[in-house]
Amino acid sequence: MRIAAGELDRRVEIWRSVPVDNGTATVPGEPGKIATRWARKLDVSDVERVRAAEQGQEVATRFLMRSGPLTRSITGKDQLKHGGRVYEVTGVKDSPDREDGIEVSTVARPDETVEP
Repeated sequence: MRIAAGELDRRVEIWRSVPVDNGTATVPGEPGKIATRWARKLDVSDVERVRAAEQGQEVATRFLMRSGPLTRSITGKDQLKHGGRVYEVTGVKDSPDREDGIEVSTVARPDETVEP
């Protein structure tokens, strides 16, 4: 099944660090916005978190996006920003339900927000 346009109802920013040379080594630079994409936000239920033995005060969320060269390049070094919150990428996989989708798993701490 393909993703219907109406399913993707959130604008999500994709942020990535570009490596910089500090004179002695190559280190990650400050993250910068590389793109904005439409996505569907899927919060992980408390039951799923308990089953996965999730501890701490984190919000686990999955974002479904259309598959493309940029979204397929997302890794655990990237961040997503939505609604004033920073989401750290924990995994990326093809959507099990949508043939043209990428599912990005993330976590965010409730106390870490950015300007929307």
